[in-house]
Amino acid sequence: MAGRFKYLFTLAVPLAIAAAGTSWALGWTVGGWGFGRSADGSTAYDTSEITRGEIRRLVSTSGPVRAVVTVSIGSQLSGRIDLLKVDFNSEVKEGDLLAQIDDKTFAAKVAQARADLVAGKAGLLNQQAARAKAEAMLRNAKRLLERQETLANKGVASTATLDTAIRDVDVAVAEIAVIDAQIENAKATISQREAALRVAEIDLERTSILSPIDGTVISRTIDIGQTVAASLQAPELFKIAQDLRRIQIEAQVNEADVGVIKEGNPAEFVVDAYPEERFEGVVTQVRLAAIELQNVVTYTVIIEARNDDRRLFPGMTANVQIETAKRAGIMRVANDALRFKPRDQSAAQEMRDPAKAAARSQRVVEQLKTSLKLSEEQTATLVAAMQQFAAERAASRQQGGAQPAGEPQGGGAESGDRSQRNGFMERLEAAIEPTLTAEQKPLLDRWRKGRKSTRMGTVWMLNAQQQLERRQVRLGISDDQYVELLGGGFKPGDRVVTRARQTTTKR
Repeated sequence: MAGRFKYLFTLAVPLAIAAAGTSWALGWTVGGWGFGRSADGSTAYDTSEITRGEIRRLVSTSGPVRAVVTVSIGSQLSGRIDLLKVDFNSEVKEGDLLAQIDDKTFAAKVAQARADLVAGKAGLLNQQAARAKAEAMLRNAKRLLERQETLANKGVASTATLDTAIRDVDVAVAEIAVIDAQIENAKATISQREAALRVAEIDLERTSILSPIDGTVISRTIDIGQTVAASLQAPELFKIAQDLRRIQIEAQVNEADVGVIKEGNPAEFVVDAYPEERFEGVVTQVRLAAIELQNVVTYTVIIEARNDDRRLFPGMTANVQIETAKRAGIMRVANDALRFKPRDQSAAQEMRDPAKAAARSQRVVEQLKTSLKLSEEQTATLVAAMQQFAAERAASRQQGGAQPAGEPQGGGAESGDRSQRNGFMERLEAAIEPTLTAEQKPLLDRWRKGRKSTRMGTVWMLNAQQQLERRQVRLGISDDQYVELLGGGFKPGDRVVTRARQTTTKR
């Protein structure tokens, strides 16, 4: 039996090699990929099929799992822990007792403050009684003054006696004023001691560490008998997560990717604890504060998700994929097709063929006419602007002088094509805009936004003579395998070149 398997294996290897060689020579398709040859047979081309399908643009990142609300609970007082009511993972309600600090010192301060308040109130009563006495003396002094004034008018009382009576009245009035000031001072003292009592009572209340929210205790840093020392900063005693049935991920996104992320984008993530299960969430916040670490700038993106079964724990690392765009049923091509560039420079220059340039211009006219709903007169204005641009470009090339607006200023063939096309389209839009009606101007704005949101690319196809033919296309969203094709007249099944290989001919 072993010898038979060895024979079959030995035979299968050369058969597989022969089949692959036959497929390459005849241009058969294998697994969506095809092979072709140039007209002289010296170069072989790998091709990929244009298909219709789905593209999801994803941003990959990672970040820790957090509770939506996490409260750190500390102590404003120093003292020894007498009682501990909760432990890790304990469920608590708002107002529940978590721990108790030894309150003997604080209770004594409350008692002292109450005694000081009682003494202050007694002092006020004493001053009020003194005022009543001073008022009685003032009334008696006034009666004596009236009697002395009557006697003085009759010539019976001496002037010295009258002056003494006047002095007694003035002294009694001054005495009442002094006592009034002392009464106000006593009232202020009472207010101070009431405030001191309230402070002592608050400190006594703070010896009871209470939960401010409903939640779960996820951290405890104290034990019974431990002394809490509160000085410039309150020591952390507990951490409570408000509701672990909802969690959030604090994902760090590179500055190159954060521009496409918006609130509401769906996200999927996995954690190492459950590697086979994918969880779903949604982007709820893109924080504006940048984080720079070793010259790498990132931004924090908050992703919220359900955790009804509480299997996701705070602190887990989530590997996240944020879906920033999705297209279904679209024309797509492999990314390798956009990276291919022919070695033959004559093939790279075939886009300068006047007939093909005229065909591309005609397609632009038809697209603008349809998108903006142009009239015949407006279309004629568009064509005139296009002809003027072409004439300026041709004259500039002949004279070797300054290039017209929109002509590439260096930077390579690809960047030059993009610069030329953008300048060309801007000239056309500027020429047609004054002729548009109020209903057509919003259509032009929509056209501009769509043009600026797309990018240009180049793919190469093999014509009937097995020669390379360049096709410039507008590109939409992409992922790690495919890119969306916008326009270009493609249909499913068309093949584009992805790679060229030199072949040798046996003699």
